[in-house]
Formats: sequence, C-alpha cells, structure tokens
Amino acid sequence: VGAEPLKAFQTHRHTIPMLSLDNAFSDAEMRAFDQRARDRLGLKPQDPAFSYSCEPKWDGLAVALIYKRGVLTVGATRGDGETGEQITENLRTISSIPLRLQTDHPPSLLEVRGEVLMSKAGFEALNAAMIALGQKPFVNPRNAAVGSLRQLDSNVTAQRPLHFFPY
Repeated sequence: VGAEPLKAFQTHRHTIPMLSLDNAFSDAEMRAFDQRARDRLGLKPQDPAFSYSCEPKWDGLAVALIYKRGVLTVGATRGDGETGEQITENLRTISSIPLRLQTDHPPSLLEVRGEVLMSKAGFEALNAAMIALGQKPFVNPRNAAVGSLRQLDSNVTAQRPLHFFPY
C-alpha cells in the first residue's frame, strides 16, 4: 500500500483504514476478482450478478484531511493503510485544499479523503526548472507529487504544481 513513515514526520493513526484496490489488467484477472468477492460474501452462482463501476485510476498520493469545527487540523498520507505521516503543513500549501470549510455550521468532525496529483504539464515544467538548476529530475508525476509532499520544508512544497481531488 505505502511506505513506512519517515521519522521526521509525526505519525497519524487512521480511524478507518485507508485501503488500496488491486489492479486488474485482463479479463481473467477481473473474473478472478469477481469470484473472490462472491466467495467472501458467501454468494452462490445463481445469486444476482454484481454491478461494477470502473473509472481511470489516479496515480498520485492518497491523503486524509481532518477538519475539526470546520478548520483543517490534520492532513496525513495513507502510509501503510493503518498509520500514515502527518504532512499537514505541506498540504496547507495546496491551493485546492480549503483551510476552513465555507459554511456557518460546520460539522464537529469531517474527514475528506482524496488524491494529490501533479499534472503532466506541471511535471514537465518542474523537471525543466530542476534541470536548469542542475538538479536531478523526477522520473514520473507520481514520484514528483509524493516527493513534494514529503518535504521537510513546506516552502518547497508550496512551489510545486500540486492539486487535490477528493474522492
């Protein structure tokens, strides 16, 4: 699912685990997934068919945003699904993440999960700037997004072209 938390970051234990889906790249893998789901639910072959919804997979970094009384108080990575890294200060630099909910009556507690991504254009511009500075470029947009959020200096994160998309 993810990586061990860096010692430089505080850990965050997820109230509800942040799970990850397996990939399926063929019809046979999809049928095997369907069979596992039916088996785990105790369904028989004559039971009604499942209905599936498929969409493109976003390849960024899964995060949880926790708002208390409408204010962003904790932002954490998925980590191993049970425990992630608190990267609140870095997440606060992303303009698409509201620091305060825009409502007069916010819930006492709200958790929003989503994905932090870097667009291909943003990735190419970042790599061009890094090369111009004599720094090693990132291999792909996902690595760039992850590396940007795991910075110890949130000023570095603030300069990266990151976007948050809630699930």
